[in-house]
Amino acid sequence: MFSMPRVIYAMAEDGLLFRVLARNHTGTHTLIVATVVFGIIAGFMAFLFELTDLVDLMSIGTLLAYSLVAICGLILRYQPDQEMRNEEGEVEEKIHEAEKLTLQGLFCPLNSIPTPLSGQVVYVCSSLLALLLGVLCLLLAQWSVPPLSGDPGWIATFVLLLMLISRITEVIWRQPPSSTPLHFKVPALPLLPLMSIFVNIYLMMQMTAGTWARFGVWMLIGFAIYFG
Repeated sequence: MFSMPRVIYAMAEDGLLFRVLARNHTGTHTLIVATVVFGIIAGFMAFLFELTDLVDLMSIGTLLAYSLVAICGLILRYQPDQEMRNEEGEVEEKIHEAEKLTLQGLFCPLNSIPTPLSGQVVYVCSSLLALLLGVLCLLLAQWSVPPLSGDPGWIATFVLLLMLISRITEVIWRQPPSSTPLHFKVPALPLLPLMSIFVNIYLMMQMTAGTWARFGVWMLIGFAIYFG
């Protein structure tokens, strides 16, 4: 409750929530509207749900946020620089636009710097990896047969998923990374973000069906506010 008004203010300023929630009171210089509205919502949810349900709902949302941060860190490392373009860069961009996607270009790119095409490749591959890791975690968490039981169906599925994940990871690793100087860069790309995504999704798959249902309703409400 103490940090909620500041979080709501930041989200309202970015357009994720209603702008009125970012309004400061002229006398007290506090976020009275955000505090009152979400204080009532928090009290209603505390009255309606058990504590364990609220903790699970908070945990699944936090794990999803951590996964999105890892995916964004992976994608942004391989995107072309948008701020340091000069006339030569514009000429190079026109050349890059003429590039065509080939199987050889996926594993052996011709450019040493990121291009719009290589950035798009990383974007698509990262989305596929998130999907495959989600399927793998779902099987690990919900498969009726234990993974080490020697079941042929489980082994074949696991090997197929592992091969696909490995090849897509190799495609990302082959793409030219951004050379923009930063104070900090995530090390061990793309393995470290993928490990983070795997652990987060696996923990999410341990949640109950009720938690997923409440999370789905909460997300639908959020989408309705954002796109409405």
